[in-house]
Amino acid sequence: MTLKSQVAALLAICFVASPAVADSDSDDKHVLGWLEHVRIADLDIELDAKLDTGATTSSIHAEILSKPNRKDFDDEDESRDIVFKVINEDGDERTIETEVVRWAAIKTKKAGVIYRPVVDLEFCLGGRLIEDEVTLADRAHFNYETLIGRNMLKKASIIVDSSEIYTKKARCS
Repeated sequence: MTLKSQVAALLAICFVASPAVADSDSDDKHVLGWLEHVRIADLDIELDAKLDTGATTSSIHAEILSKPNRKDFDDEDESRDIVFKVINEDGDERTIETEVVRWAAIKTKKAGVIYRPVVDLEFCLGGRLIEDEVTLADRAHFNYETLIGRNMLKKASIIVDSSEIYTKKARCS
């Protein structure tokens, strides 16, 4: 067999094998649109969520009712409990009480820093339950109450199709 025919045979094997490898990698991937409905698990409230591959951490619009003092966060004797309200575009609201897991330092446009509480929340998105960190923010001036960042997209093996919206129902078993 000549070198040319050996190279041709090797290339043919590569082309035949490539789709199988690509298919096996994408079997566990879940394609959703850039805008989807999301539910907070166990609360029966549906929110609009922007799936944002440019955001590191997910964020949700929250009206904070009470929160721990950030400066006392490292004191084990102090409470880390936070109480906040989420409200969807239809005016449905739910109150959540949980613990702050950390504080996120957010750089502002004016070169300052603000601190947002971060909690663990479980969402139902595209039929998948995903639990991870979510920052609580005033998102009233944004179009969507919820932003799903790379942390949750990666955890749930979600690929975002920027040409699609509302591809799946926010229902989980």
